[in-house]
Amino acid sequence: MDKDDIDSGFTTRQDFDRRIEQYRLLILSSLDGLSEQQARAVQVPGRPSLLGVVRHTAYVEGVWFGEAITGRPRTELGLPFATANSWKARKSDSIASVTEHCQEIHQHSRSNLAVLDLADVVTGRSPRTVLSIYTHVLSELAWNTGQIDILRALAENPDDSGVGRS
Repeated sequence: MDKDDIDSGFTTRQDFDRRIEQYRLLILSSLDGLSEQQARAVQVPGRPSLLGVVRHTAYVEGVWFGEAITGRPRTELGLPFATANSWKARKSDSIASVTEHCQEIHQHSRSNLAVLDLADVVTGRSPRTVLSIYTHVLSELAWNTGQIDILRALAENPDDSGVGRS
């Protein structure tokens, strides 16, 4: 047995793929049962809505599992050029359209990654290993999932924000 298989019973690559899929599921399920208004509501002034954060996760994957691997510009994937715009829900966005967009990006990511090993070096943005891209995306998705948990709780209980409490 390889030392990478000892802890989880998975290879490192399988573990990364499994964790990415778990985050995808958590992120998309955060919109379940919410109204369009709840998903779009800005719960913290100057910060993104829940729908905006979910949209941003597609941007993260599109940039890192798309552009960084293939060199294909993010705008060809329907992603904004500027990171700041990736947090914003568009007027035309709905829960269904953002979910569909995320699923398209997920499939694109899976296809790009399927032919690569963790040690492979890709040059889409600058030379880096697939391993470094995986760890970057995992950390981003973990951070975004934390944001989503908070925004979901605020969307479900908008009068109980706790803002200003000590």
